[in-house]
Amino acid sequence: MNAQGAHEHGPADLGTTGPHRGIDLPAAVTIAWSLAGGMLLGGAAVVLMLVTGRLDPHRMLTTSGALFGAGAMLGVAHGVVLGIFGRPEGTGARQAVGAILHGLLYLVPSLLLGGLVAGWVAAMPMALGGGHVIATGISALAWLAMLVTTGFAALNGLRAARLAYRRWPQRAAGTALVAATLAALVVAFLIRPPAPWPTYARVGTPGAVGLAVVATFWFYGPLVTLALWLGDRSRPAPGAAGRSPSSPLRRALLGTGIAVLTGLVLAAVALPLYRGAVHLPSDVARLGFAGAMLMALSSAFTNELFFRLVVVTVAFVLASRVVPRAGLAAALAIALGTVLDLLVHLRDVPALGLPGTGAAMAYVAARLVIPSIVFGILFWRRGLATAVGAHLATGVALGLLAL
Repeated sequence: MNAQGAHEHGPADLGTTGPHRGIDLPAAVTIAWSLAGGMLLGGAAVVLMLVTGRLDPHRMLTTSGALFGAGAMLGVAHGVVLGIFGRPEGTGARQAVGAILHGLLYLVPSLLLGGLVAGWVAAMPMALGGGHVIATGISALAWLAMLVTTGFAALNGLRAARLAYRRWPQRAAGTALVAATLAALVVAFLIRPPAPWPTYARVGTPGAVGLAVVATFWFYGPLVTLALWLGDRSRPAPGAAGRSPSSPLRRALLGTGIAVLTGLVLAAVALPLYRGAVHLPSDVARLGFAGAMLMALSSAFTNELFFRLVVVTVAFVLASRVVPRAGLAAALAIALGTVLDLLVHLRDVPALGLPGTGAAMAYVAARLVIPSIVFGILFWRRGLATAVGAHLATGVALGLLAL
């Protein structure tokens, strides 16, 4: 297959009588992304784990098979969404779904072959180490097949992404948010390099930038798109409550003042953890002033984007379907955002070395629960910008006051 081989059939093509034997763009994206995801995770990722000594060679086949299945499922999920939203002009959503279902006839045998290719990709280190010429040659062909499949997936994904972008009604706001997310993640990953699953190996600068790109376009991008789409259809929309008919400049100044004041109050609440008997090290002490300020900005934006814009918006839309009062639905949405925020950040608490359960509970309350509730209320009443500003002001003020 090649990029031009994915047919861009319109309604007349999909609706003609008789069997349709071609692979339309939505199906091509789904199949290619499933194969590429499975091969990359079940092949290339396994090689990385073998090379870094994080995988026992005797477990190579089982690990490759499990990761191939996980990567294939992720690829199918992303490919279906991109295939539907990035369908050719003149093709309806139902027709795109039909094309994808037709493509499933090709997907099953393709995955069987793809799993075999992923296994041979993963076997490359052992083939080279054992000096097996034939096995090395087969592994080299498998690597070539993986690269060709990945390139085909990228080309068709790019075509579908362009079509999806043209029909995206919130593309101006969405593009700005996704671009800001990418910048924030690149900064955060360069300052504090992540250790991604399944290798848990610290990455260098190229790996950090690559992970930021993947997290932005595979995680934040789709979620931001969903949140903006739902936000346009929710009544009242999150951030709309409490808005006055004043000028934009006055609203911006008022929002900035509220954010700064909120940040100072929340920093004062948490300050005893850093200046008192507990004496936790501040981000300024651990990362330096510039690193701490950049991390505060990155954390403020990415956390509020996910836990407030995405989680609170989606939860509000769902809750408003079963709860008659918008205020109660908003409270439930803010509560869910707080719970998820707490669950995600609780894993970092044991590493702080807090002296006793009481200190740990005080930290959770002052640094996680109370700020999350406050940021949720600000998001609901004033919008995303004020919530991000308050989160940033809290981090900056706490970093300076805890010196």
